[in-house]
Amino acid sequence: MIFFDVLFSIFLLVGGAALWQHFRYLKLRRERIDDRQPLFYPARSFHAVTYLKWATGHSALEELRALREVIESPGGGSVVYAGLVGPAMAKSKQLANDWDGLLLTQYPSREAFDAMASQDAYRRMLARSERTHTHGATRNRALNLMIPIGLLGLRIRDILLRTPSAFPFEPVGDDAMPELLQVMEEVKQLDAFREIKDDAVVIFNLIQPGTAEQQKADRGYGLKMMSAMAEGSYGPTHAGRAVSVEGEARFTQFVSVYYPGIDHMHAMIGSTFMNRIGSGKQLGDSLAVATVPVLSKL
Repeated sequence: MIFFDVLFSIFLLVGGAALWQHFRYLKLRRERIDDRQPLFYPARSFHAVTYLKWATGHSALEELRALREVIESPGGGSVVYAGLVGPAMAKSKQLANDWDGLLLTQYPSREAFDAMASQDAYRRMLARSERTHTHGATRNRALNLMIPIGLLGLRIRDILLRTPSAFPFEPVGDDAMPELLQVMEEVKQLDAFREIKDDAVVIFNLIQPGTAEQQKADRGYGLKMMSAMAEGSYGPTHAGRAVSVEGEARFTQFVSVYYPGIDHMHAMIGSTFMNRIGSGKQLGDSLAVATVPVLSKL
């Protein structure tokens, strides 16, 4: 009898911790990240991330607002995230790397996306941009629901193993890698968005894995980053399989990752932590753009 009482208590403890973790991350998603992705959605749902570049003089917020209105017309999709784009944290060889705005949209199906993409009103809106690119994604429900739980498990593991804390970040010294110095300079572009929002940055990644050796190195880098994310209560917000819907660019993975603000980005990028692990990030090709959330302003 005592055994079952203990087992039941453990079940309640684990279940309670999982629910607490989910609600904690859901609160961040809704209130800070300005992300309206439903936790539960039909399996046939299809996501599309649209990158936009406008000519000088265009208002990014007004253009995103107008495009959202077209996308969310009857029979269309639902915009779940909108962002102003800052620097490219990883530069692609297949796509342009300088963008101004980004929308992530959930459609009822791939067919619904194709129908929207063929509409004249949608095409006219995209034509107002200097350049656009849309990439599709299938977002696995179970995988995305388990992300916060995985981070909690990783945090518990690190506590039990007494893994040294990644925080506070220690500023890098004269031994900074040249590549890191370049990124430290580029991330200053985010400062232009401080008056709009300074407590959340979301990096959108399209990823094409590299060789087996590169993937092994990248897994080591990824584990260290995920460990820091678990400790700092931030991390992935969307993950799925990338699907080409236009052009010749080919990627296999789509991931977006939330970081707690512009100051955090400066501290992390310019740290001994990043200088130590940064060389492990090795991909075949990747477009990774840093964005500031603005959906509630549209």
